[in-house]
Amino acid sequence: MDERRIALLVDGENLSAEHAGFLIVTAAKAGTLCVKRVFGAVTRLGAWATAPGFRVVHVPPRKDAADIALSLEALELALTRQVDEVFLATSDRDMTLVALRLGELGVPVTGIGQEKAPIDFRKACAKFVAIPVKAEQGARPRPFDDRMRAFMKEEGKEKDGWVTLSALGQASAKAKGISKAEAGIGKSASWIDWFKKNPQVFEIEERGTQSRARLKPEKKV
Repeated sequence: MDERRIALLVDGENLSAEHAGFLIVTAAKAGTLCVKRVFGAVTRLGAWATAPGFRVVHVPPRKDAADIALSLEALELALTRQVDEVFLATSDRDMTLVALRLGELGVPVTGIGQEKAPIDFRKACAKFVAIPVKAEQGARPRPFDDRMRAFMKEEGKEKDGWVTLSALGQASAKAKGISKAEAGIGKSASWIDWFKKNPQVFEIEERGTQSRARLKPEKKV
Protein backbone atom coordinates (compact mmCIF):
# COMPACT_ATOMS: atom_id res chain seq x y z
CA MET A 1 0.00 0.00 0.00
CA ASP A 2 1.31 3.42 -0.97
CA GLU A 3 2.25 5.84 1.80
CA ARG A 4 -0.35 8.41 2.77
CA ARG A 5 -0.17 11.72 0.91
CA ILE A 6 -0.01 14.70 3.25
CA ALA A 7 -0.68 18.41 2.70
CA LEU A 8 0.70 21.03 5.09
CA LEU A 9 -1.15 24.34 4.77
CA VAL A 10 0.09 27.23 6.90
CA ASP A 11 -1.56 30.51 7.81
CA GLY A 12 1.58 32.61 7.55
CA GLU A 13 -0.15 35.65 9.03
CA ASN A 14 -1.03 33.69 12.16
CA LEU A 15 2.07 31.61 12.85
CA SER A 16 5.70 32.71 12.88
CA ALA A 17 8.21 31.21 10.44
CA GLU A 18 10.32 30.16 13.41
CA HIS A 19 7.99 27.15 13.66
CA ALA A 20 8.61 26.02 10.05
CA GLY A 21 10.92 23.16 10.99
CA PHE A 22 8.57 21.79 13.64
CA LEU A 23 5.62 21.94 11.23
CA ILE A 24 7.45 20.00 8.52
CA VAL A 25 8.80 17.34 10.89
CA THR A 26 5.38 16.85 12.51
CA ALA A 27 3.48 16.56 9.22
CA ALA A 28 6.11 14.30 7.60
CA LYS A 29 5.57 11.69 10.33
CA ALA A 30 2.12 10.97 8.88
CA GLY A 31 3.29 10.09 5.37
CA THR A 32 4.67 11.66 2.20
CA LEU A 33 4.58 15.43 2.53
CA CYS A 34 3.64 16.31 -1.04
CA VAL A 35 2.15 19.78 -0.49
CA LYS A 36 3.76 22.51 1.64
CA ARG A 37 2.16 25.92 1.21
CA VAL A 38 2.05 29.08 3.28
CA PHE A 39 -0.65 31.70 2.76
CA GLY A 40 -0.56 35.44 3.39
CA ALA A 41 0.19 38.90 2.11
CA VAL A 42 3.92 39.19 1.41
CA THR A 43 4.12 42.34 3.53
CA ARG A 44 2.83 40.35 6.51
CA LEU A 45 4.74 37.10 6.06
CA GLY A 46 8.11 38.10 7.44
CA ALA A 47 10.57 35.18 7.19
CA TRP A 48 7.94 32.92 5.60
CA ALA A 49 8.66 34.65 2.29
CA THR A 50 12.02 32.86 2.15
CA ALA A 51 11.33 29.73 4.23
CA PRO A 52 12.90 26.76 2.38
CA GLY A 53 10.58 24.05 1.10
CA PHE A 54 7.38 26.11 1.18
CA ARG A 55 5.48 27.55 -1.73
CA VAL A 56 4.18 31.00 -0.84
CA VAL A 57 0.62 31.74 -1.93
CA HIS A 58 0.37 35.52 -1.97
CA VAL A 59 -2.99 37.11 -1.14
CA PRO A 60 -4.09 40.76 -1.02
CA PRO A 61 -3.42 42.45 2.35
CA ARG A 62 -7.09 42.44 3.28
CA LYS A 63 -9.07 41.04 6.17
CA ASP A 64 -9.50 37.24 6.03
CA ALA A 65 -7.84 36.94 2.59
CA ALA A 66 -5.32 34.37 3.84
CA ASP A 67 -8.03 32.34 5.59
CA ILE A 68 -10.18 32.24 2.45
CA ALA A 69 -7.30 31.24 0.18
CA LEU A 70 -6.17 28.51 2.58
CA SER A 71 -9.71 27.16 2.93
CA LEU A 72 -10.25 27.01 -0.84
CA GLU A 73 -6.91 25.23 -1.32
CA ALA A 74 -7.74 22.68 1.37
CA LEU A 75 -11.16 21.94 -0.09
CA GLU A 76 -9.78 21.62 -3.64
CA LEU A 77 -7.12 19.15 -2.49
CA ALA A 78 -9.79 17.12 -0.69
CA LEU A 79 -12.40 17.15 -3.45
CA THR A 80 -9.88 16.19 -6.14
CA ARG A 81 -8.44 13.48 -3.86
CA GLN A 82 -4.89 14.75 -4.26
CA VAL A 83 -4.10 14.10 -0.59
CA ASP A 84 -5.19 11.70 2.15
CA GLU A 85 -4.76 14.03 5.12
CA VAL A 86 -4.46 17.77 5.66
CA PHE A 87 -2.40 19.47 8.35
CA LEU A 88 -3.76 22.94 9.11
CA ALA A 89 -1.13 25.06 10.81
CA THR A 90 -2.87 27.94 12.57
CA SER A 91 -4.17 29.07 15.94
CA ASP A 92 -7.13 30.80 14.33
CA ARG A 93 -10.76 30.03 15.19
CA ASP A 94 -11.70 30.85 11.57
CA MET A 95 -10.33 27.49 10.41
CA THR A 96 -12.92 25.56 12.44
CA LEU A 97 -15.50 25.25 9.65
CA VAL A 98 -13.04 24.11 6.99
CA ALA A 99 -11.67 21.48 9.38
CA LEU A 100 -15.18 20.16 9.96
CA ARG A 101 -15.96 20.13 6.23
CA LEU A 102 -12.78 18.27 5.36
CA GLY A 103 -13.70 15.63 7.92
CA GLU A 104 -17.13 15.26 6.31
CA LEU A 105 -15.40 14.72 2.97
CA GLY A 106 -13.41 11.86 4.46
CA VAL A 107 -10.10 13.75 4.67
CA PRO A 108 -8.92 13.85 8.28
CA VAL A 109 -7.40 17.05 9.60
CA THR A 110 -4.57 17.44 12.06
CA GLY A 111 -4.34 20.92 13.51
CA ILE A 112 -0.99 22.37 14.55
CA GLY A 113 -1.05 25.53 16.61
CA GLN A 114 -0.03 27.32 19.73
CA GLU A 115 -1.43 26.56 23.17
CA LYS A 116 -3.84 29.47 22.83
CA ALA A 117 -5.58 27.82 19.84
CA PRO A 118 -9.35 27.90 20.55
CA ILE A 119 -11.03 24.74 21.77
CA ASP A 120 -13.59 24.68 18.95
CA PHE A 121 -10.82 24.52 16.33
CA ARG A 122 -9.09 21.74 18.27
CA LYS A 123 -12.31 19.71 18.47
CA ALA A 124 -12.98 20.17 14.76
CA CYS A 125 -9.70 18.40 13.98
CA ALA A 126 -9.18 14.64 14.18
CA LYS A 127 -5.97 15.44 16.09
CA PHE A 128 -4.32 18.58 17.39
CA VAL A 129 -0.60 19.08 17.99
CA ALA A 130 0.51 21.99 20.17
CA ILE A 131 3.64 23.83 19.10
CA PRO A 132 6.12 23.62 21.98
CA VAL A 133 7.03 26.88 23.63
CA LYS A 134 10.67 27.78 23.10
CA ALA A 135 12.29 29.08 26.24
CA GLU A 136 15.64 30.81 25.97
CA GLN A 137 18.23 29.50 28.40
CA GLY A 138 15.55 27.87 30.52
CA ALA A 139 13.66 31.11 31.08
CA ARG A 140 9.95 31.60 30.44
CA PRO A 141 9.03 33.38 27.19
CA ARG A 142 8.80 37.12 27.55
CA PRO A 143 5.16 38.13 28.14
CA PHE A 144 3.46 39.87 25.22
CA ASP A 145 2.82 43.08 27.18
CA ASP A 146 6.55 43.38 27.88
CA ARG A 147 7.37 42.82 24.23
CA MET A 148 4.87 45.49 23.21
CA ARG A 149 6.31 48.01 25.65
CA ALA A 150 9.83 47.38 24.36
CA PHE A 151 8.69 47.64 20.74
CA MET A 152 6.79 50.90 21.33
CA LYS A 153 9.74 52.41 23.18
CA GLU A 154 12.21 51.52 20.42
CA GLU A 155 9.93 52.31 17.47
CA GLY A 156 8.80 55.66 18.87
CA LYS A 157 12.09 56.99 20.17
CA GLU A 158 12.50 59.36 17.21
CA LYS A 159 8.84 60.45 17.19
CA ASP A 160 8.16 61.62 20.74
CA GLY A 161 7.13 58.07 21.55
CA TRP A 162 4.31 57.86 19.01
CA VAL A 163 3.91 54.78 16.81
CA THR A 164 1.31 54.49 14.05
CA LEU A 165 -0.85 51.39 14.44
CA SER A 166 -0.05 50.37 10.86
CA ALA A 167 3.54 49.75 12.01
CA LEU A 168 2.26 46.86 14.15
CA GLY A 169 1.49 44.88 11.00
CA GLN A 170 4.94 45.23 9.47
CA ALA A 171 7.54 42.46 9.25
CA SER A 172 9.78 44.30 11.73
CA ALA A 173 7.03 44.05 14.35
CA LYS A 174 6.39 40.35 13.69
CA ALA A 175 10.11 39.66 14.01
CA LYS A 176 9.90 41.00 17.56
CA GLY A 177 6.87 38.91 18.47
CA ILE A 178 4.27 41.62 17.85
CA SER A 179 1.12 40.36 16.13
CA LYS A 180 -2.59 40.08 16.80
CA ALA A 181 -2.16 36.34 17.19
CA GLU A 182 0.45 36.85 19.92
CA ALA A 183 -1.78 39.48 21.54
CA GLY A 184 -4.59 36.94 21.72
CA ILE A 185 -6.98 38.92 19.52
CA GLY A 186 -8.52 38.05 16.17
CA LYS A 187 -7.29 39.34 12.83
CA SER A 188 -10.41 41.47 12.47
CA ALA A 189 -10.01 43.02 15.93
CA SER A 190 -8.69 46.55 16.26
CA TRP A 191 -5.38 47.40 17.89
CA ILE A 192 -7.17 50.47 19.23
CA ASP A 193 -9.36 48.25 21.41
CA TRP A 194 -6.29 46.42 22.72
CA PHE A 195 -4.59 49.66 23.72
CA LYS A 196 -7.80 50.93 25.33
CA LYS A 197 -7.72 47.93 27.64
CA ASN A 198 -4.35 49.14 28.95
CA PRO A 199 -5.03 52.84 29.68
CA GLN A 200 -2.62 52.86 32.58
CA VAL A 201 0.26 52.03 30.21
CA PHE A 202 -0.61 53.48 26.80
CA GLU A 203 -2.33 56.49 25.32
CA ILE A 204 -3.85 56.60 21.85
CA GLU A 205 -4.87 59.16 19.26
CA GLU A 206 -7.63 57.97 16.93
CA ARG A 207 -7.02 59.39 13.46
CA GLY A 208 -8.56 56.79 11.17
CA THR A 209 -5.82 55.10 9.14
CA GLN A 210 -3.26 57.33 10.88
CA SER A 211 -4.24 56.33 14.42
CA ARG A 212 -1.27 56.06 16.73
CA ALA A 213 -0.29 55.08 20.26
CA ARG A 214 2.58 55.51 22.68
CA LEU A 215 3.69 54.61 26.16
CA LYS A 216 2.36 57.11 28.64
CA PRO A 217 5.12 59.58 29.47
CA GLU A 218 6.41 59.29 33.00
CA LYS A 219 5.10 62.01 35.26
CA LYS A 220 7.73 64.44 36.37
CA VAL A 221 7.96 64.87 40.10
